[in-house]
Amino acid sequence: MTILLTGTRAPATLDLARRLWREGCRVVGVDSMRWPLGRASRAFAVHHRVPSPRFESGAFVAAVLEIAMREKVSLIWPTCEEIFHLAAAHGRISAEVTLFCDPLVALDPLHDKLAFARLAGDHAPESWSAEQAPDDEKLVWKPRYSRFGTSTRIGSHPPDTRGWMAQRFIAGVEFSSLALCREGEVRTLTFYQCPARAGRAGCAFEPVWDDAAAAFVLAFARARGVTGSLAFDFIRDPSGRVWVIECNPRLTSGIHVLDPSVRLTELLREAAPLPPPMVAAQLKWPTWFSDRRVAGRSPDVISASDDPAPRWGQVAGFTELAAIALRHSLSLAAASTHDLEYNGPDGD
Repeated sequence: MTILLTGTRAPATLDLARRLWREGCRVVGVDSMRWPLGRASRAFAVHHRVPSPRFESGAFVAAVLEIAMREKVSLIWPTCEEIFHLAAAHGRISAEVTLFCDPLVALDPLHDKLAFARLAGDHAPESWSAEQAPDDEKLVWKPRYSRFGTSTRIGSHPPDTRGWMAQRFIAGVEFSSLALCREGEVRTLTFYQCPARAGRAGCAFEPVWDDAAAAFVLAFARARGVTGSLAFDFIRDPSGRVWVIECNPRLTSGIHVLDPSVRLTELLREAAPLPPPMVAAQLKWPTWFSDRRVAGRSPDVISASDDPAPRWGQVAGFTELAAIALRHSLSLAAASTHDLEYNGPDGD
């Protein structure tokens, strides 16, 4: 089987590629960066640079489809926010090759934080559009289309609320999930907490399990007939109630805690028992700089004895992202998605 992965700059995509490669798949990679992390990995039989999904969406879709046809790809598996640009052309792509995600009409309301909160109903904290937000509540403010929590404000009102939403603040313990789904069936599901973070993004991952959250994920995926990656952020409040905060319909760090004994190629055919075996993992260098007490407690995602080059290849990718950040006055987190992010039907 030949599988094409997009968004090879992400550690989660590198992890996914290695798992598929070790299971005997031929893996093709594409990214719009010149030196994405995955380019250094031997897990990819071949790697292609493609146009920017965000700024050249039509050319990006055409390039991915042409590569898929030339490489005789069986499945396109989008991993980062380029998923939305591919989902917008779902009909065109899926007429030629299987696309492991749902169409944009299904994905957009999951990525839109206010639309998702309304879909989640009583499972989510009460949420409002910026114009309807109350003045007498402690609120969490965030852009409706955003990622990594980089713009999140707790309590303080943003100076310009266009495109923002507000949500009642819930104190408690945060944890996240990742499900791999096909036609509404959850094939596997992981939960994890982040004992170390680089900014708002987790860089160390410790497995947990929560029955209430698992029941929500299974019911949500079944009700919406989800195919592809489905990730959520949760908070367990002091009373023990679990609240779902956000949805990310793409691959996330939850892949890192899935034990390698769980074979992804088998998950594409049928579901595995839940909960799956899980293991701790971390991104060594971000964890070392964020919290040295956590550094070294679990294996490094990037380093692998059978695929050593990404350990040093990440330096080239970091340098490229740093240059993008300087050029556009962005944080490193924002630079990492600058050319592929999706900011809604009315976004840039």
